[in-house]
Amino acid sequence: MGEVLNLKDKEKAFLAYRPERELFLGIDFGYRNPFACLWLQPIERGERVLVLDEYYQRFRTTLENGKAILNQHQASGYGAITEAFADPSDPDKRAMLSDILGIEVRAPRRPVEVGQELVRRWLKVRPDGKPGLLIHHRCKELISELKGYMVHEPGKGRHHALDALRYFFAGWHGEG
Repeated sequence: MGEVLNLKDKEKAFLAYRPERELFLGIDFGYRNPFACLWLQPIERGERVLVLDEYYQRFRTTLENGKAILNQHQASGYGAITEAFADPSDPDKRAMLSDILGIEVRAPRRPVEVGQELVRRWLKVRPDGKPGLLIHHRCKELISELKGYMVHEPGKGRHHALDALRYFFAGWHGEG
């Protein structure tokens, strides 16, 4: 679905968190299947999106995941979250995360196919040779899922970080 870019040292600074920019979360709920959360930051005046970090865990409740996300967020030194977009299937889980994170966790109401198309568009390589979506190397689960993704089958396969990415794009572009 793409390739890993080998960046020069000066380009690596380009992939760093910038506190003056907006910061978003994309979230896919899970328990037996992984619960996935991505930290995303639009860069270059919104012409590119950087995936800064990920959280990916199984067999934890929404409460446990919410607290772990908040701890990871604070430990990473990230500032205020602008918006969060999550799986629309469970309003109670979104409400619980909203309470824990201190922001409204919104549910994008876009078909799976629309979200997938948005992700595909952002993965396309731009004239400068880099894709519109840049992913930090620490996001190992997202990178692994991108390499192995073939088709979306709810409840089957590895696409939980990808679903979190899809929810972000469906909310950010679809309702933002």
